[in-house]
Amino acid sequence: MKLSVIVPVYNVEKFLPRCLDSLLRQGLEVGEYEVICVNDGSPDNCAQILAEYEQKYPGIFRVITQENWGLGEARNTGMKAAQGEYITFVDSDDYVVDGAYRYLLDHFCTEQKPDVLHFQYRMVFTDGSTFTDPETKPDGKVTFDGDGVEAYNKFIHPAVWNKFFRHQFLLEHNLKFEKIFYEDNLFNFCLFRCHPWLVIVSCNIIRYEQGNADSIIHTLNKEHVFKEFKDLQYLINLMKHSLEDVPELAPAIRLNLKSCYNTYNKKLFRINLSYDEWSHYTRILRHESAVLQNYKKETTTLGRIIKWLKSHSLRSYFIYCIFYVIMILWHNVGLKKIFIHY
Repeated sequence: MKLSVIVPVYNVEKFLPRCLDSLLRQGLEVGEYEVICVNDGSPDNCAQILAEYEQKYPGIFRVITQENWGLGEARNTGMKAAQGEYITFVDSDDYVVDGAYRYLLDHFCTEQKPDVLHFQYRMVFTDGSTFTDPETKPDGKVTFDGDGVEAYNKFIHPAVWNKFFRHQFLLEHNLKFEKIFYEDNLFNFCLFRCHPWLVIVSCNIIRYEQGNADSIIHTLNKEHVFKEFKDLQYLINLMKHSLEDVPELAPAIRLNLKSCYNTYNKKLFRINLSYDEWSHYTRILRHESAVLQNYKKETTTLGRIIKWLKSHSLRSYFIYCIFYVIMILWHNVGLKKIFIHY
């Protein structure tokens, strides 16, 4: 079997059929690939949808049901059951361009088989009901071929759903996901510290859904954000300590930590913190000020103001409150459409 596609499923009933239908249109025959859907205790109608696909396409779909253990554990479950020479992951609210997997396998995973094949994606904002570009062709060319550490130190997107992983390589290095919010960042870090043979191609095949309000990345309740902060601390400490073991990954570690901080800051400054909550978390964040100071170069007046507010909201609760109001207006009223450079 050439490919195992692992699809973690949780609370995505309006997006799931689109995802599964796209996986049926990959140009692969029964026996060439499998789609392992891991129902992670989904509370909606996903179980029934999965049962229908498994019954209708028994040679392609396999459904595994487990308690709600989280995204990383759902992927681990799928990896244990996988039989393909390559493994890839698809989030159940995303979808794949027609014929993409056939194209990738035939053009880049033939005689010479890289440990990791990295491809491209495009963000989409939909209601989950339609394919926005089903006629898009998956054509592309190789843009990098070599030791993965070289490319990882410059920039590798931290997701796992835009890569093929050679199954045997994952087994040899005992690579799996941990149960944290930044599981993709950590998985990629552990992967690339093993110096995989990496091939990057320009094929733009994944459609990354941004319109799913139930997605983990859009969750903004305090409990969730505070839990995410603890996981961020864990990731920071792990990567910093790893500098002694893998000093060649120092640039990648810094890029990862800066990326995670920026992602977290956007959430932290969109929840309404009390003074005590703000004091507790900013006191910890200030210890990592060298990382926190890495902001994008803003090119608009509002962008420069927000950059200043980000820096100073770690020192003043009053400035945090100002920044909180701006962020709420930014996301809810649509200021970002006016100041598009931010």
